[in-house]
Amino acid sequence: MNHSEFFKLIRNGLPGGTFILHGEEEYVKSQAVRLALGMIDEDLRPFNSANLAKPTVQDLAECCEVLPVFAEKRIVTVTELADGGDASKYIECFKNVPDETLLLVLFKGKLAQNSSVLKYASQNGREVVFDRLAPNECAAWSIKHMGERGVLLNRDMAQLLVRVVGTDMANLVSETDKLIDFVGEGGTVSAQDIDLCVRTAVDVRIFDMLDLFTYGKPGDGITALHALIDEGNEPISISSFLVSRFKLMLEARRGIDAGRQKRDVANAMEGNRYANEKAFDAAKRFTQKELLGLIADLSDTAFMKISGTMKDEKYLELVLLKHDWRQFPV
Repeated sequence: MNHSEFFKLIRNGLPGGTFILHGEEEYVKSQAVRLALGMIDEDLRPFNSANLAKPTVQDLAECCEVLPVFAEKRIVTVTELADGGDASKYIECFKNVPDETLLLVLFKGKLAQNSSVLKYASQNGREVVFDRLAPNECAAWSIKHMGERGVLLNRDMAQLLVRVVGTDMANLVSETDKLIDFVGEGGTVSAQDIDLCVRTAVDVRIFDMLDLFTYGKPGDGITALHALIDEGNEPISISSFLVSRFKLMLEARRGIDAGRQKRDVANAMEGNRYANEKAFDAAKRFTQKELLGLIADLSDTAFMKISGTMKDEKYLELVLLKHDWRQFPV
């Protein structure tokens, strides 16, 4: 199930047993735990909840067997497993959690497809995936969050805010709260407010820079690249981010060449579905050979710096200028 289905499940009454929570969106994951804990009476919460880090299998089993006090459910959360995170040894414990206990096991990031824990969770309807939210979901959250604080954010401004900040909810929460303080209760957010107050996420800035090259504006793209570097972003980090994007686009391009539909390709790819769909659209402007060339060239950025052959900033600039961006339709 996704985060929305899990939130609905919790609101309808705390279930029992084990749920495995994983995925890229850490903020929403933490909010799911907060919602679950909020279902227990505040005065009784200290007696009916426990948060464990690196428990042994025995410690976890014993904690889950403790009965709730004047409540129907007790909540146990696990944020990290012991012994290097070898979760397979915990599976029997996960299976035997009593109905009176809700065990939430949080994994940072997304579990590998061959994970034994993921296999257990998916086969038993106990998997909760926290993918990055789509831009429209982030915009809707921003409108609601600011409205609760007495600040009006219309849909156009919410979409602008998400375009500037990106879809990482931790960043969006931080920047939205800054905007609330800046505008003040009873105020209405304007585009000028967003421009003055909100910090643009680095990955969004890199996306914008790449778009300038893709749509035949390499001069503007180089200006944007230098601005990113002048602000302290390492060329190697920028290059690494671009490599990850082009690899995603290469996977999508292979799907396109195989005659597969956008939805099927996006579903088969690792990571966030929205990002996968964006990669599919962008991949239409490239051939597999071109994407492989960009990946190979950009992957040499660190070597160029370490070997002293060329400064990483200059090499990254040359790689981006080397490509014939104007061959692609706008």
